[in-house]
Amino acid sequence: MTQKGTLLSLLILLQFLFSCGNDQSKPAAKKPVAAIVKKEAPAPYKPLLESLALLKQDPLLKNADLGYMIVDVTAKDPVTVADYRAKQPMKPASTLKIFVTAAALEYFGKPIIPEVTITNQMSVNWRASKLLRKIGGKVYNTSTTAAGVKAILDFWTTKGVDTQGMNFYDGNGLSKDNAISPKQLVDALYAMRTSPYYQNFYESLPLAGMTGTLHRAMKGSAAQGRIRAKTGTINSVKSFAGYVQTVSGRKLVFSLIVNGFDCRVKLMKKKLESVMVKMAEI
Repeated sequence: MTQKGTLLSLLILLQFLFSCGNDQSKPAAKKPVAAIVKKEAPAPYKPLLESLALLKQDPLLKNADLGYMIVDVTAKDPVTVADYRAKQPMKPASTLKIFVTAAALEYFGKPIIPEVTITNQMSVNWRASKLLRKIGGKVYNTSTTAAGVKAILDFWTTKGVDTQGMNFYDGNGLSKDNAISPKQLVDALYAMRTSPYYQNFYESLPLAGMTGTLHRAMKGSAAQGRIRAKTGTINSVKSFAGYVQTVSGRKLVFSLIVNGFDCRVKLMKKKLESVMVKMAEI
């Protein structure tokens, strides 16, 4: 080969290597939700923080596990208002349905809206389980709980939610083998804000003092008509997770979970509702 031919071959090789090294055809990885949540809460949250401090010291929670996360999403950059054991996997009860119903909306679109709305508003367990299996059938051609669980975990991973430690034994939250952290609930709720079906999902959640499983809750308080949240209750487990439009116009995403309490569910419900009212009053 001549010297000129050798140089030409080298130039072609270098061009090939350069183009491969700068290939932009692969889509960028989804930015983890965890990476965009900041710390340092603004001053107006002092009453709420005091309420949370009292909750942690409450004698009724002496032998219980408490976990929560509250994030202000009013501005472009979210601000973590408060978190406590937020990454600890806990028994979520029916707040687990958030992961199933939100995914169902994106997998099936408008035809599934009535089913999702009934499931979240009235916390219908068999409907949630059916939705999970339906998702498994669509994604993996197998309408089983196992296939649905795999599809759900894959779905939320693509949304930027860290699913490590998350465990779905069912699609309704009845099993005590289910495990979801407060942060995972908040991250899922936050991620849904950019979904084309966000408004449908938002409106499917019970409205404090007005609809669904919250129709009697917090009536006459600042929370009435300002909090959309999924409720969760099984033996020794109480949870809430959802969205808040505060009196001053701020927007919050939150989750509250208590496991292993000894008192009546009604008492624990009131304890957590008092915190939710403080959120709405901001």
